[in-house]
Amino acid sequence: MREGVVLSGEEAANSILGKLLKRAENALAKDASRAISLRLSDKSVPEYWRLQRHKDKLECNAVLRVAEKQGGIKIEWDKRADENSQVERVLLLNENLLASYLGVVPRWVLIEQASREFALYLALYPILEQVLEKWRHGSQVRNSKPGDFEVWISAIRVIDYCRNKVGDDIPIRRLSASIFSNSKRLETLVPYIDSLIQNDLSAAIREAEEVFSELGLVKFPPTLLLAGDLAVLYGQQETRVLRPYIGLAPKEIKAIKKEVSFSYLLTVENLTTFHELVSQRPQGAIVFYTGGMPSPSWKRVYKLLLQELPRNASIYHWGDIDGGGFRIANHLAMCCLEVGFDLRLHCMTASLLSSDTVIARDLSLAERTQIQNICERWSWKNEKDGLGPVAIEQEALPIVWPAT
Repeated sequence: MREGVVLSGEEAANSILGKLLKRAENALAKDASRAISLRLSDKSVPEYWRLQRHKDKLECNAVLRVAEKQGGIKIEWDKRADENSQVERVLLLNENLLASYLGVVPRWVLIEQASREFALYLALYPILEQVLEKWRHGSQVRNSKPGDFEVWISAIRVIDYCRNKVGDDIPIRRLSASIFSNSKRLETLVPYIDSLIQNDLSAAIREAEEVFSELGLVKFPPTLLLAGDLAVLYGQQETRVLRPYIGLAPKEIKAIKKEVSFSYLLTVENLTTFHELVSQRPQGAIVFYTGGMPSPSWKRVYKLLLQELPRNASIYHWGDIDGGGFRIANHLAMCCLEVGFDLRLHCMTASLLSSDTVIARDLSLAERTQIQNICERWSWKNEKDGLGPVAIEQEALPIVWPAT
């Protein structure tokens, strides 16, 4: 109830009964067995004491009597006032009858329904247990409230579809229309999709583009940008990669082979840096633009390229020094591991930043922890030890090539 708002007698009674029902919901969430009641004090139920007209007070008391007759509550009357004119306390007798009288579906019923709906998915998505627990205590989860189980199940449908189409690029709106008969619904599910993928409700929600790329969801088919002394089997035709770079549809790339002696492979997160690098690329170096978080089709081509390189090849990645940049590096490191390589990071320590650089933002504690965990996983000690307190965009750093 808003401060200072005077309700009608019926509105005040429904507000009182709603507060009592909320106490019942909270008590059941804690599995409490004590009696549940609500004392109508000026502090806890000000709306009752603001009923200045005798008519409104009578109306409020009458509504409470109806709820009592239906078996949901018991009224304790103030013995100091005229007979049955002033309510002192309302006691809960039957929470389900009270909810029925108010015409609402109580939280415990919504949780039971959500538990049944989630049962099939708990093994693969254990985070749903945490969602239920938070709902049970009345908290919202990613703006979903008890009863909003459908958004989580819809998110699971998207994830499962994409994982069954691994390696494919899937148009976002076409998939959304085919699953939900609504071309834009999928884009509203990002917070739930991301939580399910990360299996962590405390993790910050990532940008939609990053989440979609991880699943292979695209707004339009991507163009793969590649620079190097290479030949690509593109469809049924072999095509040389000309200077400064070539743009190709990743799904049409069947194989890649190097044409000259190899120096190293460098993947680059941002487009500006990619263009600056390829304009001065030394012979033997391969530069590959990730386009942010790499999609499954991009990673397929990346692994084709890795398979062409010698076993002692130097593989580098250069990206932003922030959570997103290191999550991209984590994905690339997993690709390298599958093919038998170790990924090294290039220019991803804060010590490279000049003192006069304008800083966009500080790294949050959660983001720093995530970066350090990724570095620990892949033994990137220099990057872990050199992590500063701020996020650094790749474009803020000068162009530097890996040492050969």
